[in-house]
Amino acid sequence: MGHGAGPSDEPGARGKGRDGAGERPRQPVRPRGAGRAGRRPGRAAGHEARDIHPPRPRPRPQSGLRHRTRLTGHGKRQGTPYVIRLGRKSGALLLCAAVAGALVPGQVRAAAAPAPISWHPCEDDRSIQCGTFTVPIDWATGPQSGTVKIAVARAKATAPKERIGTLVVNPGGPGGSGTEFVLDGSGLSKQLRRHYDIVGLDPRGVGGSRPVRCAKVGKAPPAHPRNQADFAKLSAYQRKLYTACRTKTGLLYDFLDAGSVARDVDALRAALGEKKISYYGLSYGTWLGQRYAELFPGRVRSLVLDSTMDHSAPGTVRFSTDEARALEAGYAQFAKWCPTSKYCALRKMKKTNPVKLLDALMRRAERGTLHELDSPKERLAPPGLAQMVRTSMYNPLSWAGLSEELRELSRQKVRTIKRSAPDEPPDGAFIGILCADWSFPVRNYKDLAAVRAHTRRAAPHVRFNPLGWEAVTACIGRPRAAQDPQRPYRIIGTPPILVVNGVGDPVTAYPWARSVNRSIPGSALLTYKGAGHGAYGLSPCTRKAVDTYLLHGRTPGWGAHCPAVAPNFNDTRAQRRLDGARRLDGARRF
Repeated sequence: MGHGAGPSDEPGARGKGRDGAGERPRQPVRPRGAGRAGRRPGRAAGHEARDIHPPRPRPRPQSGLRHRTRLTGHGKRQGTPYVIRLGRKSGALLLCAAVAGALVPGQVRAAAAPAPISWHPCEDDRSIQCGTFTVPIDWATGPQSGTVKIAVARAKATAPKERIGTLVVNPGGPGGSGTEFVLDGSGLSKQLRRHYDIVGLDPRGVGGSRPVRCAKVGKAPPAHPRNQADFAKLSAYQRKLYTACRTKTGLLYDFLDAGSVARDVDALRAALGEKKISYYGLSYGTWLGQRYAELFPGRVRSLVLDSTMDHSAPGTVRFSTDEARALEAGYAQFAKWCPTSKYCALRKMKKTNPVKLLDALMRRAERGTLHELDSPKERLAPPGLAQMVRTSMYNPLSWAGLSEELRELSRQKVRTIKRSAPDEPPDGAFIGILCADWSFPVRNYKDLAAVRAHTRRAAPHVRFNPLGWEAVTACIGRPRAAQDPQRPYRIIGTPPILVVNGVGDPVTAYPWARSVNRSIPGSALLTYKGAGHGAYGLSPCTRKAVDTYLLHGRTPGWGAHCPAVAPNFNDTRAQRRLDGARRLDGARRF
């Protein structure tokens, strides 16, 4: 296969802005109240799904997915994000030779014609190939600013003669490892693994791609300021943390934005010799997919946004309340399931309503009369209780365990506990990646208290979403502004993009998916009616719809949805995958 175009000949590379998108016309965002969920601009309701690639034999229709979507394949799911396990590393491959002559300000420097990556068997799984390639830290200035090796893993198509191309995957995070996603099986169906090379890279600053390192900055202040003095301490700590990470990580810490990573992905595409790639992004990985589609629309074969971020939603209050409503929606589905299942421990408690029980426990947590389940001398405050709920909402297989935890909390004796459990210290890598692309202006404690009040009104039972709070407070005091803060999308000229989201997703709110669907011309929305994060792995219906799209290019019809799937606690394979996800990441993010 011949080499693809180099990373620098991206559409729209001329004009203003370091991302090269300054002269692109912006698409008007459809009013939020207009139309029904899943409607695509310029497409009449009930319109047939379209082929976006050369026709292939179509699979037989299946039940489960409504409105003309045909399904094929089957799959399984494993937890994300992942911790790096790469062993040996290949020699560096430099993809970023400088070109002669001056550059237009903000233009991306051209790359040399890439050589193939030197692959070798991965240490943890010799059936998977590992390697590295090298890119400039700052794509605008080229390799003289320094370079970084990007770790990559590839599982080659199991049916080479039926190979379609390369499917690049990203499990989210921010800070998730694409190489580990591939090494752990990627959770993708046998059909996809049969027809695609599955390729994952560790984004710059993550895993095997020069991970972010931070010097020690002392004990972190409380993550939930109670007054202006606490707020000032948090702001000062975040400034120190930025300096500590910038000093240990170097210039790379200022170039962790999705635009830079998207250019790395295109350098990978060129090194693989592909003219176009397909992409599957989960959670925060959807933002990388959106950014790639903005910069390189002509190099997209197909693109799946599973449990999507919405980079067009402005404002701190909006983000925090959306996050809280998402967690509230997930808990509502848990509360609906509990009285119907023998696996819910609360069912055996007379007259116990899960929503009212959570309200009562939150009141006790406020008074300081609950303790941590594994530490009777440490107080369980409302943020800790909300975190307990959040970590159990990613997969309904965790619901039985949550019901047991809530039951145990309800049985604790009422006594005042003075000692607080320590907060988790801020994560320099999470902050560096998130705050490069998201802006949450909070000037003082008054602003932060207003965000908290709005959020509590939006989600009266769970009170707030700890992940949303972590994101909002992560950028407080940061001396470097976001390179690409929230704005309308500029995705033009791609094939139809598939957006998939659950209505009970606890961290990527369903309204975000509807907004993204309305904002990207020609995109399709598939709604999963259940709870959990990562719709592809939660339902055979969603898996088949996504497989059909990636294999045959057919998008679901307008209004397509998949029914909720109740947790099957007798499914030992699914339970093992859930246990593995917990081992890999005990405090999941996006």
